[in-house]
Amino acid sequence: MKEDDSKLDDVLKKLKKITKHKHVKLTERGNSAIFLAMAIAKKTNPRTHFLIPDQGGWYSYKKYPQYFNFTIKEIKTDYGIIDLDHLQDNIENSSAFIFSSFAGYFAEQPLKKIAKICKKNNCLVIEDASGAVGDSKLCKGKYSDIIVASFGKWKPINYGYGGFISVAKEEYFEKIKNDLSLIKVHPAFYRDILPMLNNKRLKAILNKAEKVKKELKSFDIFHKDKRGLNVVAKFDPGIVEYCQKNNYPYFLCPNYIRVNEKAISIELKRLDNDKL
Repeated sequence: MKEDDSKLDDVLKKLKKITKHKHVKLTERGNSAIFLAMAIAKKTNPRTHFLIPDQGGWYSYKKYPQYFNFTIKEIKTDYGIIDLDHLQDNIENSSAFIFSSFAGYFAEQPLKKIAKICKKNNCLVIEDASGAVGDSKLCKGKYSDIIVASFGKWKPINYGYGGFISVAKEEYFEKIKNDLSLIKVHPAFYRDILPMLNNKRLKAILNKAEKVKKELKSFDIFHKDKRGLNVVAKFDPGIVEYCQKNNYPYFLCPNYIRVNEKAISIELKRLDNDKL
């Protein structure tokens, strides 16, 4: 048991270094971390509204707020990238705003600018950094009050299980002590995840995405100048052929977790390491 405790300490230490948050808890799923983040928002900033992006998010952004009697308000985006003016105009009486560091895993959010608007309006910033753990600019506690992430299948930290939640203030965890007591993580997770907590796979996927964008420069790629893990473009049979030829996984939109438009998402984050 002592060995497991030691491994857990090492994992938490590493995640504290990555997030720049002093307080971290491991979870058995990324969705559990999202649920806990919303519980914190409800207990520490009990306002009526909960903000989510209108696309480029995750399914549980729409499902979980109802458990806390929040009224969901969708913030307009440019194919997932937050519309800062719309955020400013709709942030009043909002408890928190959850969004992905990389919108739909394909376009980097202006994290600093989003955080500035939220902080001015006493709205908590919940950064879903599932696609950005270890990144040099994102997944940084300097801007986010709460960071959540998944280490599940097809993520940069591709363990297939688990996640974490980190917070800027210890009182956030104090407020949800009962909820945290329900979270049980398999001890093997502590031992196995530590060597995976680096940005090697993340960097490889980002580089692959740049290569794919160059090869598809004649097509209509969304946010082609922004960093991202996936590549999302307006639907074109030529892109389907390209994916099939290169054995790249893809799926068709509209889909809330990518874009609400007829498009194709090239899922480079699903590639095995030897294919990157």
